[in-house]
Formats: sequence, C-alpha cells, structure tokens
Amino acid sequence: MTTSIYSRVTDAILAQIDTADPASWICPWHRSAGSGLPTNALTQRTYRGINVLSLWCGARLNGFATDQWATYRQWTDFGAQVRRGETGTLVVFYKDIPAPSATRATSSGEAGCDDGRRFVAKASTVFNAAQVDNWTKPEDTAPFDAVPNSYLEFDAFVAGTGATIRHGGDQAAYAPVPDEIRMPPRARFHSTEGYTATLAHELIHWTGAKHRLNRDLSTRFGTKAYAAEELVAEIGSAFVLASLNLSAEPHPNHAAYMAGWLPLLRSDPRALFTTAARASIAADYLRILTQHDPAR
Repeated sequence: MTTSIYSRVTDAILAQIDTADPASWICPWHRSAGSGLPTNALTQRTYRGINVLSLWCGARLNGFATDQWATYRQWTDFGAQVRRGETGTLVVFYKDIPAPSATRATSSGEAGCDDGRRFVAKASTVFNAAQVDNWTKPEDTAPFDAVPNSYLEFDAFVAGTGATIRHGGDQAAYAPVPDEIRMPPRARFHSTEGYTATLAHELIHWTGAKHRLNRDLSTRFGTKAYAAEELVAEIGSAFVLASLNLSAEPHPNHAAYMAGWLPLLRSDPRALFTTAARASIAADYLRILTQHDPAR
C-alpha cells in the first residue's frame, strides 16, 4: 500500500478533527451511547484498528445511523443493491505475499512476521447499509441479558479485569508502581459518561505494563512515544466503550494530549495505523480478561 493510501485515511480523520468545534474537541472516536463497533454485514465480524476509525469517520460525515458495512459484491450476495452515485468508505486489508527470506527488509507497503511471511496492505471500499436498497438487518438472536445496556455492565467489566482502582485526589492516572489506576471520586465528575470514559482511558494504559502487553512505543516513535501512548489510550477507550454500547467522551486532558499527538499524525501518516492497531490489541486484551464478547 503506498503512502498516499495511508495519507487518504489519516487525512479524512484529521479533516473531521480540524472542522470540529474547538470548544468541544470532538474526534471521530467520541461516540454517543448505542453507537457500537462497525460490523461487516455479511460475516458479522467487527472491524478492527484503523478500519474502525475510518468507518466511524465515514458514518459521521454522512450521517449514517447504522454500523453495518459491506463491499459492493457482498451487498450483491445479499440480493441488495448499492444505490447509483453512492460513495464508499476506504478500509484496509493485508494480503500474504511470498518472501525470499525471513531477513528481507520490508518495503514501504509491507509488514513482516517472525516466520518470514510478508503482507502487503491493500485498500478496499465498503458501503453502509444506509446506502443500499433491498436489505433488512437480521434480527439479533442474542439473549436480552447478554446485551450490555447499562453502566452497571461497565462496572462489572472493570471488576473483571482485576485492575486495582484507587479513588481519591483530583487526578486520573495509571501508576506503574504500584501498578494501580488512580481516579478522582465519581462525584467529582460532571457526568457518568465522563467517569467511564476516563477510567476506560486509564485501563488502556494499564494494559501496556511489562507483565501484560509490554507496549513499548519508543522503538517506533522515539521521543514522541508519550504522545503515541496517549493516542492509543484515547482510541482504545473508545473501542472498549463502543463494545459496551456506552458513550465515549473526551478525556479531561484531551486538549493537552491533542497538542502532543496531532503534530505526530500530521507528520507521520502511518502513526494512526500503528496506534489504532495497538488500541485494538489493548481492547481485546481487556475483553479476554473479562470474558466479554462485544460481537455478541
């Protein structure tokens, strides 16, 4: 995948940030309650990483109210028809390609595995269910009590991670020593949504500890590793909350963090791909800990 494709996705997301009301600092991953993870209408698998952000961005830009997406061919397999003149949204997938040796350096559009396999990134176009005719979403067959629909579910999710949460003071942070999350009392937050979004943000930081995911971004980002980690926490918390059908609000320090990671995104179009991938891994890690399945 050429750098121009990385730039197309990143630029589309940056455009939404740039045109947002500066007083609100709204980003495409700040979602209202009930807005879940984008899902492929044919496979019913949720999209991951940068594709989540790209599809959230496309949905917000066009006012789509559904999280169901599919390619033109997949909609045709349903017997549905993408309406003439509709514009699709970009997603990215990786295709396995032969590699002469495990030590071969990767090119600008490739990713590598330890076993010598190489993958080249390709772009694809998907359309939202709101852009097609002759399709009806299948009924959700999950038991009612399996659908998370309250902030009590969030509390259960947090408890299931096993993270140590200490309430007190006026600052939210993850403290590597003694490996605990520190949160102001709930009463200090203006809303329940603000509390859950902040705690989800700190939980993503918590996943990066050496004895968990060992997320060290310094090799990839050097002196900008702190800004990249904050972006991972921003996006990862949104992924967690979307899987629980809860609102994702800006972190209290969001404006300050933006000053760190916005220049990073503008100078490095691939940074968003890397941080979104790490955010997906962190959100999956928390889900596995709690045995919570957002795909239902």
